[in-house]
This record gives sequence, C-alpha cells and structure tokens, in this order.
Amino acid sequence: LKITRNGILVMMNHINTGIIVLALGMRGLLGVLPTDAFSLSPLNPMAICRASSSSTTSLAESDIGGSGDSSSSVAETSSGVSSSTVKPNTNPFLPLLSKGLYRTSIAMHKATSDKVFKSTPSLQRMRKQVQQLTNIAPSSLGDHAGLGLFATKNIKAGTVVGLYPAHALGYELVMPMPDDSKGELDEENLQDLSMFLAENEEDEKYFSENPHGNSPYLHATDQPLFQRPSLLSSLFDEGKNEMAPPLYLDVNPNRNGELDGTWTSHYINDGASLLDLTTSGNSVENGIEQYYIQSTRAKNCIHIPFGPSPILATVTTKKVKKGQELFTSYGVVYWLGAVDTLPEDEESTPGMTEKIQEQIVESARDLQKAMEDTRTSYATEMEDLENVIGEL
Repeated sequence: LKITRNGILVMMNHINTGIIVLALGMRGLLGVLPTDAFSLSPLNPMAICRASSSSTTSLAESDIGGSGDSSSSVAETSSGVSSSTVKPNTNPFLPLLSKGLYRTSIAMHKATSDKVFKSTPSLQRMRKQVQQLTNIAPSSLGDHAGLGLFATKNIKAGTVVGLYPAHALGYELVMPMPDDSKGELDEENLQDLSMFLAENEEDEKYFSENPHGNSPYLHATDQPLFQRPSLLSSLFDEGKNEMAPPLYLDVNPNRNGELDGTWTSHYINDGASLLDLTTSGNSVENGIEQYYIQSTRAKNCIHIPFGPSPILATVTTKKVKKGQELFTSYGVVYWLGAVDTLPEDEESTPGMTEKIQEQIVESARDLQKAMEDTRTSYATEMEDLENVIGEL
C-alpha cells in the first residue's frame, strides 16, 4: 500500500490477513471489512468506457437528452434520461450520473423540496426535526475553519442531523492502459478515467476553478462498504465479479442560499487537522497517529448512506449537548493531500503503522454500527425516501 500526495493506490494480489483495505481514494477511508464479509473482485476493464481524463462537464453539455443548449436547466436536460438516450460512443456513465443529480436537486432545493419532504408523514417529521436540531455559525475551531454546525438542543446518539448536498457527481477510476500489440492490459501504465458531472454551468465554472481533488466537500457516496446499490451498478455484472467504481459527490458553497434547511451536512468540520500536527520536529507517521486520536476524540457524528444513492445523511455517534459543535472525521487521505512537507519519494512516504491500522479499523466499525442502527431506527423514513425519489 502506497500513500501518495493525492490519494492512495491499493494493489492486492493475495489476501492473507483477517482485515482487508478495499480501497482508499480521493477522500478518506472507502472500506475496511473482514475478509469473509464478501468477495473482493477486480473491475472488468472491458466494462469501462474510455471517458475523458479527470474532467468535469455539466448536464447541458453531456449529450444525454434535451436540447443540448448550454443554457438549459437541469429539468430540461435530464428529465426522463435513460441509458437508451445516450448516443453511440458516448460515456454510458453520464445518464446515470444525470439521473442522480436531477433527483437529488429536486430534494435539496428550496423551490422543489416539498415534492419530497411533504410526500409522507415520516419525511415531514424528519425534515422538521432536522431543521430544529442545528444552526449554522462560525466554527469554534477559529476563523480558518469557516462556518460550522451547532446543536440547538441536546441530541441523543443515532439522530439524523442533516443531509449532504450534491452539486456534482463523479467516479474515480484508474485503469491499466490497453496494450494493442499484445492484446492485453499494460499494468505498468495507468490511465485516469475519472469524470464528474456538474448540475449546471454555474457549478461547472466553480468546479473548474476549485478542482475536486482539493475540495473540502468531496465525499464518497457509493462504495462497497455502504452495501447499497450504486447509481452505476446497472453497468456492471455482479455474476461476472464486476464492481462499480466508487462514486463521489461535491458541493458548490456559492449556492448554499438555495438549499432547503435539511441539507446542512457540508458545514460539519473535522475536529482535528493533520496540518497542525505535522511539523519539522514530528514525522508524518506520528502526525497521522495523533490526528486519528484527536479526530476520533472530537468526532460526534458520521456521514452514512441514507435511502437511495447518492443521498448521504449525517447521524450522531454520541450524545451532543446544546451549544456544542458537530464534528466528524475527514480521514487521513484528505489531510495528506494538504501537507506541503510530505516527501515525494516512495521510500520516505508515511508507512501504515500498527496504530494507524487500528484507527482505520475502528473508523470502519463506527461506520458499520451507525449504518446498522440507522437502518433500524429510520427504516420508514429511508423506505419512503427511496420510493419518492424513485418516482421523480
């Protein structure tokens, strides 16, 4: 396992331990599970389209239906999109991403969110509760942290305190280059097939100026550990051991004023920073260990899948007192990308120490427990959300 400046590339040929790291990518931990949880299979390269490298496009530009006019709205360009509307030789991921963006945009914008949250009594109650539980104010961490999310009353563990908005959806995918001369894949040469789809031109402009790899809002929303169907699942055959790549969402903070008050999870900060712990007198390994200790101690909530992909909710992991700030953990990969002093050479990159492994496993257990508890306590709300989103 090699930690790099922009992420972590995991290469596995043999699994001989009780715990496996499934994947680590642009944003933190993507999954740690016991090896008997499910079989880990590689992607089928033939199922992957040759998309533009690390690009962002908007719904209006993606040739997925509608007029194709760059000034078209989300509804004009993505309503009723299906795989059959994709032109030959275009990216088959795009109609799936557009459908996810379109449905999520209806649920999260003030002008249209009633279509979702007033559709059933359970969703009405959840929305009212979430909006009453928190408020947005300057973070207690200081000016450098910007705004934060605070409890307006005592909140018990296992409570949904917000939903995570999405102004862009995309996948991270690095694959071996095909070697036409040999008729096989060249494992030594990798190509980046990652792509993001923005909701509109305003978002596309913002993300072109603020790359996803450096975004503080970027978050994995579909991954194996989440154990729910991905937006991209229909392109892969589980019977042939094909696995969809991780799906990510990103947020344009310039559009916060348009959001329904339920969608506030992106205001939640990390309670610790690797930047503060990595100094000239402290190794990166020690900084990572201290980061996990401090971040875990401060963490009182976690982002989890909630209902249909790509929706994420934030649930409390412990009791939060009135006036306290909500904190989660971004994960070490996010902070490693921001550490200017991280060495470039492979020999001096930080190693996966036993303490770091223990913290990663503990983080995965926290995530699994939060998902299991929420599926029980919010079963009706998740089912209703699945149904109403599916009907949009």
